[in-house]
This record gives sequence, structure tokens and C-alpha cells, in this order.
Amino acid sequence: QLNYLRHEKGSRNKRFNPDDYRSARPNSFLALKDKYLARKKDRATYKKIKSYIDRAGEHFGMANIRDITGADIEDYLCSIPGISEKTRYNHMTQIRDFWKWCLARGNIITLAEMPTFPEIDYELGFRKTTDWETQEKVINKVKEISYYINPKIWLGIDMLATYTALRPDDLRRIKESSLDANGFLVIHNPTKLRNKFKTIRLHRDHIKLWKELQVQYPAMPEMPFFRHSKTAGRAKVDAVVGINYIRRWWDRACKEVGLDGVSLYPGTKHTTATETAKLLGTDDARAASGLTNK
Repeated sequence: QLNYLRHEKGSRNKRFNPDDYRSARPNSFLALKDKYLARKKDRATYKKIKSYIDRAGEHFGMANIRDITGADIEDYLCSIPGISEKTRYNHMTQIRDFWKWCLARGNIITLAEMPTFPEIDYELGFRKTTDWETQEKVINKVKEISYYINPKIWLGIDMLATYTALRPDDLRRIKESSLDANGFLVIHNPTKLRNKFKTIRLHRDHIKLWKELQVQYPAMPEMPFFRHSKTAGRAKVDAVVGINYIRRWWDRACKEVGLDGVSLYPGTKHTTATETAKLLGTDDARAASGLTNK
């Protein structure tokens, strides 16, 4: 196998490829990245994929894919400032997927020309959580300071704390029509899942409030449920509420109740999951997540 790769690489280096000499540089990183991204547009994580590939494109520019080595990739990854090793690893895996796509096309690089990607070790740190009593104080504070602006800010955070199967970014994918007649919330293309759906049984209090808010803020079925009811900064009325916007309300409430260092996701989902597991055990905690499609 090794001898085959050496022979293949040697013969490829002697092979004339007219694409390598065209003025448009069709085999450069910049020229290929848009084609790669076009094939990822249906992914739930497309925005993240695009940010990784666009950043690499700024670095490698018009360099021919064949000329970029594993050392070049390692130097690039190590040059990204202010990120964790887990994020650096995510950059690496996305770039590696890009190279695999180039290889699969059959006319850009050969197996022998695939660069060796660097090993990136990382350890996930423990997320700081709180307890149910403090979590309730924060959520009540969110309601106090935001309800008059947009009651859906509080509802979204309360739902994140109630249904541990729900992720913050799932809120953006919930539509006016997502709640069915039986009280099940159906989310299509949820976070980290593509061409799938997530079904969560809502508590009757949430169902009641959902219906009240639909009367208060009427909209077409395909409009996002969690949307701005007023102009907020650069966000327009009826624009989908971004997760950073909800995060800021959580952070503000935390500050007002004296809770430090607990962000939205650990303060809602992880706190509820941890406290439920302490009370009921891990299996029952999972059963209490609200998720109905395993």
C-alpha cells in the first residue's frame, strides 16, 4: 500500500493538470470552498460550517489544494487566537471534511496527496450549574424585567429549563404551527440533526400560554413563534429572536439575583438534568426530558 501511494504521488507530480495553470485557479481553496459550501446548505449546522471554511479561505486564499501541506494546516489552526482546544479541533475536522470532498471529486487531488491532519487533544471542562431554587429566581427575574417587552423571552427560557431535550438554538426553529392539537411540539431540523424532527410533550401551563400568545400576537403558520414583537436594536418586528438576544436577558437576570458564571445552557438544561437525576436517578431524569421520539 505504501509503495502504491509513493508511486501514485510520483506519477501525479509528473502529470500535467491544465487546471493548475488556468488564471481562475479552479483548484485553489477559495475557488473550491463555495462549491463545497453549496453542498452543505441543507445542514442544520450550515452557519457554523460556513464560518470555519470561510475563515480557512481567508488564510489559504488562492493556494492550490495540492500545495497545502499538513504542516500548513497545523500552522493555520495554531494561529487562530482566543479559542479553546475543542473549538480548534472543530475547525480541524471541518477542514478535513473539505479535503475529503476534494478527494471524492476525483480530479483535484489523489489519496497520496491528502495532507496529514494534526492531532488536537482537548478535555471538556465541567459546565457550572446552579440549583433549582436559584434557577427559579433567575427565571422569575427574567419574567419581571422582560415580560412587558416580549413575553416569549421568558417563555423560551422557562421551556429550556423545563424540557431538557430542548436546546437553545431549537427555539429559532419553532414555528407558529409547531404545536399540534394534542399538545406535542414538533421541531423540524433541530440542533445537530438534519432532515429529522424532535417531538416534545408540553406542560398544560405552557400550552395555555402558547395559545394566549397566539391570540395576542397573531401570525401566519410558517412564521417563527419566538420572534420580536417590537424593534430591538437592529432586529425588526417579526424577525426571529436570536439565541444571543435570549442569552443577554438570562445574563442580566443572573446579575440582578447575584448568580455569577452560569450561562444560559448550563443554567437551564444542565441544572434541570442534574437536579432531576439527584432526585429520581439518571434513567427517570431522561424520561422526564419531555422528548417523545427516542
